[in-house]
Amino acid sequence: MRFLDYSRASVAEALSHCYIAMDQQYITEDEMNKIKKQGDIVWKKVNNFISYLRMASKTGKTNKTN
Repeated sequence: MRFLDYSRASVAEALSHCYIAMDQQYITEDEMNKIKKQGDIVWKKVNNFISYLRMASKTGKTNKTN
């Protein structure tokens, strides 16, 4: 779970850097919009995976190998 949280933080950090790149005119607003859409998709997938793991953990449906 910790690494998934790091993953979400990395998406936010990457988007933050892209906004700076757009402000500095290294990328266009159209490019930024594409990047933002991709970031939103990744963010949602990671959040859904975290939710799934939390639910599976509560119901005991995780595959744990000993």
